[in-house]
Amino acid sequence: MTTSLPSLSTLAAGLLALTLPVAMPRAASAVLDGSAPFLCAINTIMECDDTGTCQRHTTQQHPDFPSFLRINVREGMITGGDNSGRKTEIKSSTRLDGRLILHGGENGRGWSATIAEDTGRMTAGVVAADFTFALFGACTVP
Repeated sequence: MTTSLPSLSTLAAGLLALTLPVAMPRAASAVLDGSAPFLCAINTIMECDDTGTCQRHTTQQHPDFPSFLRINVREGMITGGDNSGRKTEIKSSTRLDGRLILHGGENGRGWSATIAEDTGRMTAGVVAADFTFALFGACTVP
């Protein structure tokens, strides 16, 4: 008994049909719950010193912050989206009331970020001995 192999175009069409039902629901249900890596854009930075004086910056004006952050909760890492090699470890993550809450710290500074799972709105804070930064932005699953 001989079996004929399907033509390449028939095989490709069959594979495409098999992948469509799987790919479509995943894209439609993508949320920022930490189950997949995501990208955040920082659009506003507020820098405040220990006297209470605050200044508003953009990432283009402040050299300490990249414009984009790549967040991978499963690997426990945040990296700068500017290929600078900057990174920080996520020490803890929690999902609470539709928000993904991340914490970490290094070099005598602590940080925390809250990301709305449904809209991607992000607010983060960096706290040191004599200054703070409040960061505002938006995140998306690429």
